[in-house]
Amino acid sequence: MLGRDVHAFLEEAGCCCRCTLIFLGTRTDDLYGDLSKIYEATEAAVTRLNDQSDEVQNSREDSSTSETTAGNKCSGDVNEKCLSNDEFITEKSGANENSTKKQKFAVCIACIGVLQWGCSEEAIKRLSEAIKDGGHDADGFSLSLSLPASISLRTHRLWTLLLQAHPKFPVKGREDHIGTVKDVWKNVVGPQLGAATGKTFIHGTYHDFVLNVTCTYVNDLEDCKIMNELCQTMFATRQKQHKKYANSVYSKQAIDAAFKKLTDSEVLRVCPSPPSTPNEPVTFASLQCQQAAMYMAGRYNKYSRDLPQTPWFVEGERKLGSSVQELICDILNHTVCAEDLKFSSSGREDVDVRCLGNGRPFVVEFINPQRTKLSRDKISSLQQTINNSTKLIRVRDLQIVEKKDLKNLKEGEEEKTKAYCALCIAAKGYDNSALEALSKMPQLVLQQKTPLRVLHRRPLATRSRTILSMKAHPVDQHFFKAGLHLTTQAGTYIKEFVHSDLGRTVPNLGEIMGCEVDIIALDVENVALDWPPKCGD
Repeated sequence: MLGRDVHAFLEEAGCCCRCTLIFLGTRTDDLYGDLSKIYEATEAAVTRLNDQSDEVQNSREDSSTSETTAGNKCSGDVNEKCLSNDEFITEKSGANENSTKKQKFAVCIACIGVLQWGCSEEAIKRLSEAIKDGGHDADGFSLSLSLPASISLRTHRLWTLLLQAHPKFPVKGREDHIGTVKDVWKNVVGPQLGAATGKTFIHGTYHDFVLNVTCTYVNDLEDCKIMNELCQTMFATRQKQHKKYANSVYSKQAIDAAFKKLTDSEVLRVCPSPPSTPNEPVTFASLQCQQAAMYMAGRYNKYSRDLPQTPWFVEGERKLGSSVQELICDILNHTVCAEDLKFSSSGREDVDVRCLGNGRPFVVEFINPQRTKLSRDKISSLQQTINNSTKLIRVRDLQIVEKKDLKNLKEGEEEKTKAYCALCIAAKGYDNSALEALSKMPQLVLQQKTPLRVLHRRPLATRSRTILSMKAHPVDQHFFKAGLHLTTQAGTYIKEFVHSDLGRTVPNLGEIMGCEVDIIALDVENVALDWPPKCGD
């Protein structure tokens, strides 16, 4: 009978009880975690296949009911083959009832122990320790599993042999067999990890906190070399392109793609028998906890003319002792404990330019943060700590934001207006009427070539930039202050508009006023971006 014969084929080939149940088409997750249910579930799957088989004759069913029922039952060793510790050792009774001997069960030829050792107490202990050692404050977790490529190869070979021996066996589980193995592992291991760590296991949906488990198999490469015979051209090409496929000549994706092109007869010609029994099971190559990024936004003022926005290095040598980024992020990350971080802002000012008014919007992306549960009071305390630690900058409106909100920052950089105040000097003096004329000028479109001071790191180009309005008032016969309200198109260079950059910005302030003008100091007075929202603190 089909069900009994398929079960016998899988058991004789060397599949563990969980892999056998997967091949038999059982997809009820809770059956795999409870070993006491696996035997019954396997019997049910065998019976179901028997009922569906065209090979069952009604006359035989009527005359041999008891015999058939006995034939449907699975081997009594089903449970024992999944009761596994480090070495898959179980106690078996010997010939003498008073003596016992240890029997070592073979590693599964399909999952290479993923559903055996990978679900054992030792494995659970290692996984739970990885979560605890990570120190993350997430309430729940999900699991991600990466398997050796040879598991995919072994699965394809077993399916081919199974369907050759039993052509009427359903093939619906073949396409996503590896996905099912992963799901079974997660559903067996996940609840036990949850109990061990005090966190809720989340399966089937994305969770912000994930334990990434990568399995390795010592003979993975040796197993996969048979692909050179099965699909010679494809894998010979991949081996020649060693730079492109340095670590992935025999990847799961490549093996799956190859088997889609191969016929069963081509596979059977090279692989007429089941895969060999592994000498040892898979092991955990890496266990990495990954928390989704957390984003914290705010606005900063910069009062120093000797402070870069980000750490400033030239040819590996640090130019200044600190930066806006470090003054903010060092204090924040002392609490958040992120693996890495990225600082972004709505535009940036030069080292010698102050940022006044309501400040410049910024965002800090914390990569793999350990602490994400920060109350409003805690965030306010962090803001106060930053402000008390230095007089060079000040932070306001500090808050946690969603990733989708970051588009506001980019839009602000490219579209919103900014207000500047420039202290300018006309060495040979200037006419007050020229200052009055500035405020009456309509919008002014500049043609700016890439400034000489940044030409070493930016491509040469001419860009149009618009000045919305200008006004100026005198300081003395040589100095005056010019207030400039500009569009926020990326790359408007204010200093070059004032002194012309050797004529590379046209028109420029000196040309408009009819005298030689240079800039002494520049301040950003306002960044007209109403984000992030005000916090009232």
